[in-house]
Amino acid sequence: MIRFGIIGTGRIARRFLKEMEHVDGAKVTVVFNPHGGSAMEFVSRLQDDIVGLVPSAVNGLSRFSLPEPVNKIEDIWDKVDAIYIASPHGTHTDYAKEALEHGKHVLCEKPMCLTEGDAKKIYKLAHKKGLVLMEGLKTAYCPGFLKLMEVVDSGVIGDVKYVEATFTKLVPEDSRELQDKDVAGSFIELGTYGMLAAFTFLGLDYKEVKFDKLLNGDGVDIFTTASFGYADGIARVNAGLGVKSDGSLVVAGTKGYISVPAPWWRTKHFEIRFEDPNDIISYDRDFAGDGLRYEIREFVDRINGAEATVDLEDMSVAMAKVMEKARG
Repeated sequence: MIRFGIIGTGRIARRFLKEMEHVDGAKVTVVFNPHGGSAMEFVSRLQDDIVGLVPSAVNGLSRFSLPEPVNKIEDIWDKVDAIYIASPHGTHTDYAKEALEHGKHVLCEKPMCLTEGDAKKIYKLAHKKGLVLMEGLKTAYCPGFLKLMEVVDSGVIGDVKYVEATFTKLVPEDSRELQDKDVAGSFIELGTYGMLAAFTFLGLDYKEVKFDKLLNGDGVDIFTTASFGYADGIARVNAGLGVKSDGSLVVAGTKGYISVPAPWWRTKHFEIRFEDPNDIISYDRDFAGDGLRYEIREFVDRINGAEATVDLEDMSVAMAKVMEKARG
């Protein structure tokens, strides 16, 4: 049984706990937040969810046991084998480094690093320690996206020449995603998803990347388009927190194209289309729950010695390089 500690107590940490219930061989034993009683409040809310409910009726929490809340990070290391980092973006790299130095496997929410140098350093540390380090890109491990990769690799749409991926959501102006100018904004929050698609289908060897941004009054981007120029292809990654657009994915080739409807990052359904508008091939795959269970299962399997389903290390470093440039 792999014992997990969670660093951070925001919305994603709560979803992670529920999704963990669908992964055998792992449990959350401790939750850490350095700010006063935040960890205690987090656990108390979880307890309120359970009290008085029939176990089988508790959404995703039927096998749930309450983790221990702590507010001193030194109190977690002897209680865990692995760490899930769900803290604010600007803290991800430091927490990942500290966990690795203490001999703990690390699953870190995206973006894991905001500079190429930091990404290279922590992967080097993970290799030196013989530990698993993964950036939390659930889409990469879900059945639909894996099937999409298989279909593209088959050559049915020919050579891929263009990828466009869009992820937008509307958030209040006072939300976390827009508050801290140094680590806030649409591209830092959501751009990783689109880069996953662009880099998966066109590779990492782009020649240039340009950014077009719409900023709010505080100078934080509420919509960004990152345009990647390849020697023989183009990719566009669109991310928005204050502008709503269709969250679809298009992978275009020399023989046809693949259309993945919104929300493409859940990849439940996609269609291959050709010159003949009546010639359509459709695929459907499950996307269970919030999808975090796919990345958790991949992470646990790797800790237990399994080969990576998809190795995203080079891509993770490339994404950090783009994030660094996007921040100016």
